[in-house]
Amino acid sequence: MNTPASSSSSPQVNERTKLALIAEGGGQRGIFTAGVLDAWLAENYDPFDMFIGTSAGSQNLTSFLARQKGYAKRLIRGLSRHKRFFQVGRGLVGKHIVDLDWYFDKTKETNRLLDFSAATENLGDRELFITATNSRDRKPYFLSPTGSANQWRELLKASSALPFLYKQGVELTTDYNASAYNASSNNGERTSVSSSDRALARKGIAKGPTKGGQNASCIKQTAPISDFYLDGGLAAPLPVREAYERGAKKIVVIRTGDINFQARSAWLHKLKSLVCATGHCPKTINYLVQHEQAYQQELAFIANPPADVEIIQIFAGKPLHSKLLGSTDSDLRHDYKVGVSAGKHFLDQHEAAKDRDVALPPTGDLALPATDDSALVAAMNGSPINQTAFESHRLSA
Repeated sequence: MNTPASSSSSPQVNERTKLALIAEGGGQRGIFTAGVLDAWLAENYDPFDMFIGTSAGSQNLTSFLARQKGYAKRLIRGLSRHKRFFQVGRGLVGKHIVDLDWYFDKTKETNRLLDFSAATENLGDRELFITATNSRDRKPYFLSPTGSANQWRELLKASSALPFLYKQGVELTTDYNASAYNASSNNGERTSVSSSDRALARKGIAKGPTKGGQNASCIKQTAPISDFYLDGGLAAPLPVREAYERGAKKIVVIRTGDINFQARSAWLHKLKSLVCATGHCPKTINYLVQHEQAYQQELAFIANPPADVEIIQIFAGKPLHSKLLGSTDSDLRHDYKVGVSAGKHFLDQHEAAKDRDVALPPTGDLALPATDDSALVAAMNGSPINQTAFESHRLSA
């Protein structure tokens, strides 16, 4: 496992900093992320060594790797607003409220084909992890596609399967999760896998995880089993620590929540205390509480990261207009444009820093206007947020 460099360690000469890109979920709010990534595709910007996507974020990263500019926007504005996709009434008759099967079947059609072959080719030897929550142990798993379109599609579906809305989740076999390298704890210590083992796993050769850098393939192998997996955001909503523990020393995070979003819900804890007092605590409530706690842990890590990592956040300066589900088309078009503006702003700052041969500021925010249509790029390295406003720039819907 990669361990943080001590403050007394001198940087290794000629060692390239491992750069990770993390895309948060958020349902239809993922159209903001789609805008950011489309702005980068327009400029052929893709310097990343590692990708980690959660829920809608994993779909966005896949279309980004496939170089399908505008694809995610089209699906969010089209399929996710279709009456077939989201129907509350279906839950009353035991069916999925959100029909992910229909949604992902549509990505097989010629006019909506998601190009997994191109995504595999563009990924190359780099790492892609799709997060999912195991419904049995409720732990986060980081799943790597093998290149098979069907397998990759199933991983995306599992990462997006919200409890209650998609019943018990998506069933995946050991063949899917053998290379996932569950980020579970082992006597309080997290486990990880060497990059060489992950490369083998991508080719279908599963090896055991490593603990403290030692290969653990000697762990007794069990017979293939199937487990049900749910939305990755339940256990790993913002997997910044995971990227760091896998060796990333510069991490770019595309957020779908605004700067003030803390994932704290007083009503949720009140509801839990009332409902669970009866002796029956629905799994859905436990999952929501788990999501909140996991989010808080990641925010704490981002606010006070190790000294040897740089974390850059891209997010809307104020709440996006779109929602998890049920957004209007005008709200989606608005948030996509905000995302495109944020992506361009990031590139402008990146190029300016490169021209000056300096890093992005280690503290403070690099902000667009402080309006409803603002976007923010925050480069933080253990210091409090200190907003710096740029000239006003309002976007039209």
